[in-house]
Amino acid sequence: METNSANHVLATEIRRVHYSDILGAPNAAVLLSEYAAECCLPEIGEPSPQGKMYAAMEDSGMLSVFGAFQWQELIGFAALLVYVLPHYGLKIATVESIFVARQHRSSAGRALMKTIEQHARELGCVAILYNAPAGSQLETLLALLKPYRRTNSVFCRSLN
Repeated sequence: METNSANHVLATEIRRVHYSDILGAPNAAVLLSEYAAECCLPEIGEPSPQGKMYAAMEDSGMLSVFGAFQWQELIGFAALLVYVLPHYGLKIATVESIFVARQHRSSAGRALMKTIEQHARELGCVAILYNAPAGSQLETLLALLKPYRRTNSVFCRSLN
């Protein structure tokens, strides 16, 4: 748990939200800027969240979004895609994005992961896939945690 300067415990709350709640948070610009600096793929460009597309995916049941909050302030988010993998015929979850502001990672990161994994179980998923930027803190964390196994490497090439 995190503490503030007065040594009060800062509780992290993870809850399911709509993607519009993430985009509409008072600190969304700052949080999404930090996300872009750490996670964007230069070959694709700067992130440009497509609110209407996220909403349609949520309406279809294919996307679940979660926010991490401290004192009602958004400090992180995760977007989870759930679908049947055609090659196996089994339902899986893929983490489309997961991010926690650097100063809150120790308290909120694992709680957010635990929440989305439980949600995926409840939806009948047999596995969850995380994509982590090469060399990122998330890649380091997943490599250290026993139940996670590196299965693939993803390579990106610009087509422009």
